[in-house]
Amino acid sequence: MFACTLHNAYNYRTWLLKRFGMKCGYRVRARRNVRFTRPWNVEAGDLTIFGDCAVVNATKKIVLGKRCVVSQYAMLMTSSGDINTRGKTQREGSITIEDDCWVATDAIVMPGSHIEQGVVVGARGLVDGRLPKWTICTGEPAVSRGERVLYAQK
Repeated sequence: MFACTLHNAYNYRTWLLKRFGMKCGYRVRARRNVRFTRPWNVEAGDLTIFGDCAVVNATKKIVLGKRCVVSQYAMLMTSSGDINTRGKTQREGSITIEDDCWVATDAIVMPGSHIEQGVVVGARGLVDGRLPKWTICTGEPAVSRGERVLYAQK
């Protein structure tokens, strides 16, 4: 039902996500080909956007603040295999993304990560841990490359 909706049927998709237990703020936008697993574990603040083909793997809690963007092909993963152990050990943890953040194209946010307010995660970045507020972070693993400067309007 989600993927078969019209291109601009954002209100219907948000309504559908709410029926499955997702907590959505005002004007949350999800493209029709976003993949949500367990939407009841997701909380999205006002004006949050999920881009084309984003993956939201919510086996644990995922909290997004206000005015956040999860760009196309980005992945929010709350569980993954642990390469440091033998066998099928799972690494699990919740994800927190504070207000005014942008997870850019094809970026991956690993279990237990915390992205502080105002962070931009560059394209194809890998977030594994905590990123400091109002920075631009890129790489694998993503590290701060500089401050994010906001210009005051006159």
